[in-house]
Amino acid sequence: MLLSARQSSQPNADPGIFKWRVLHTATVVPRRPGSLRISRPAAKLDTNMGNIAFALFLLAPLFPQSALQQSHSVETLHRIVVTDGANYQAIITKPNSPGRHPAVFVIGGLGCYSLDNLKPGDAYYELLNGLSQHGFVTMRVDKNGEGKSGGPPCDSPQSDLQFAVRRSLAGLNALASYDFVDRDKIFIFAHSIGPLEGVLVAQRFPVRGFIAAETIGRSWVEYSLDNARRQMLMLGRPYDAADRYVRVVERCQHRFLVEKQMPEQILKDSPDCKDAVNTFGVAYTYLQQIADLDLAVEWKKVNVPVLVTYGTSDPTTTADESHYLVRMINSFHPGRAEYMEFAGMGHGLDFSPSQRAWLEAIQKHQHGKFDSEFGQRVEVWVQHLLTQHDQTPH
Repeated sequence: MLLSARQSSQPNADPGIFKWRVLHTATVVPRRPGSLRISRPAAKLDTNMGNIAFALFLLAPLFPQSALQQSHSVETLHRIVVTDGANYQAIITKPNSPGRHPAVFVIGGLGCYSLDNLKPGDAYYELLNGLSQHGFVTMRVDKNGEGKSGGPPCDSPQSDLQFAVRRSLAGLNALASYDFVDRDKIFIFAHSIGPLEGVLVAQRFPVRGFIAAETIGRSWVEYSLDNARRQMLMLGRPYDAADRYVRVVERCQHRFLVEKQMPEQILKDSPDCKDAVNTFGVAYTYLQQIADLDLAVEWKKVNVPVLVTYGTSDPTTTADESHYLVRMINSFHPGRAEYMEFAGMGHGLDFSPSQRAWLEAIQKHQHGKFDSEFGQRVEVWVQHLLTQHDQTPH
């Protein structure tokens, strides 16, 4: 599936965020409009991923220092965000310099986990601290019931998609209110399943741009079936076994995602549905609402620049999903979306020799080093938009 949570000891966390590694000088290869492919020497990289079910999806590059902002020391703050009558912990990184700064709001992937206490080497740690070293404020808000956040348990039925949207909106409104943030220069960085939440958030909060990393463009139901077959074959299963597995997935997920039956009842009737109705620790209501999304309808409502990224060692989604999303957005808002590809990067923004290697490594709770070029290239994209904004008459 499309998943993404900080890699941890939590068995239900989405295997999406890992440590980073890097480094080759990148070259930009021109392609068709709306597309940018990152090419680099054929280095050996590393990745991994979890069970054959369904999984989802994050950023830093080798650029001349002149292309990036001056390096700053980084300060970490903890603030309280209130929504639905409960307190949620927001973790902020900011440059230790005066004035108002552009900001990036992070929406992570599937799972119940905290993004506090990130360690050096963790993908999100490297990404967010790297951004703040170059003049950006970043914020992530811990999910309800995780870390020091209150609210209902993360896996309770109340913790559905709309609940997650309200939590992110509360975080963005708080971020915009700080005296060290330029509220006209706030971006969303959403990873894995995060863009499916983020597109709803961006309809209700004005952002300067949107980064959709390692995600999908088609419906969750379509994606789930395609992903199940692709990963079975990737791991060397026979075609007839893959077909049988996909038939089970279709039958079980129809009951779960379309008929809206509860997982417990489905498993009572059909124990063979265990993998197909796996919720990865989140509320069943969250995934049922994800399945209801008409992504074309939702993206049509968001008219901001969008960067869609894909790493070629990511087995949880495909380049075709990303290209589809770019074409979809540009059909509604010409020229607004572009594609950026990273050779050898896995779902966790980490290096891997292949998609299969990433899958097998994640099953062993292993990951590669963060692709620092990802963060750098994304930062350059954001800086370009900010330069355009500053040069536009107001």
